[in-house]
Amino acid sequence: MFEGGNKMRKKIIGIILFFILSLTSIQSIAVNNTSIPVEDLIKTNFEDYLSLVIYKAPLFYGVNLDIINNGETSLSNIEWSFRSKASITGTGVFINEKLQQGLIDEIGPGEKITFKFRLFKPEIKTPLGLGNIYMNASVMINDVYVRIQQRAFIFGLFLMMFRDTYMDIKPAEAYERLLNNEFDLIIDVVGLDIYSLGHLPGAVNYVWANGTLNSKISELDPSLTYLVYCHTDPPSTASAQALVDEGFNYIYRLEGNYAAWKNGGYPIEP
Repeated sequence: MFEGGNKMRKKIIGIILFFILSLTSIQSIAVNNTSIPVEDLIKTNFEDYLSLVIYKAPLFYGVNLDIINNGETSLSNIEWSFRSKASITGTGVFINEKLQQGLIDEIGPGEKITFKFRLFKPEIKTPLGLGNIYMNASVMINDVYVRIQQRAFIFGLFLMMFRDTYMDIKPAEAYERLLNNEFDLIIDVVGLDIYSLGHLPGAVNYVWANGTLNSKISELDPSLTYLVYCHTDPPSTASAQALVDEGFNYIYRLEGNYAAWKNGGYPIEP
């Protein structure tokens, strides 16, 4: 009986491991979560279109980032960055944030450059091997951004799945986009008593904590572009992700929230 029990346990463990390895060996690919449509890139003399791809690395140890020149001419002086932010599941609190960046001198026509980010290194961490990790990659050339952001769930050393998520945006870029009327709506999810003390120009107040934002989602057009912020990370990240989960494609979250905007000297309204 004891020997039979051991065999059964081994079978169960084997089935679980097979399931995990099969699940994680699927390369969930996310491509071209671009900040500007191709037509607009061409208008800005960005002659060729750059693709970004985030996918699971072999043996589940992390992720790879491909930067691909899909055009017919070389591109030069390409600034790239990759940020990983592990979060404590269910809290919206980020820990172990890591930013890596650099400059690619040139990418030839049809060329692909791969960067490797591994769970065993400081680039990607998550508490106790359990939680969500948000990954944001971007390239910039001729002052035009192409970016992609994905969220994965990590259990132990295994990336369990990829899901779309919002795109972080720095105040300087957010202000430039605001001047160019690229946001269809700016949403401040802070409480009304704080919102009335100051907010971004034109921002509406859909409070996250009391459920106002959730009640408004059905009234919003998922094809439009939104900027979401608060005064702290948990409400802004949760709100931005809630919109993405409902099928909204162009959700930006203001990095550093209201304080970063105000400290940057950008305009506010009472």
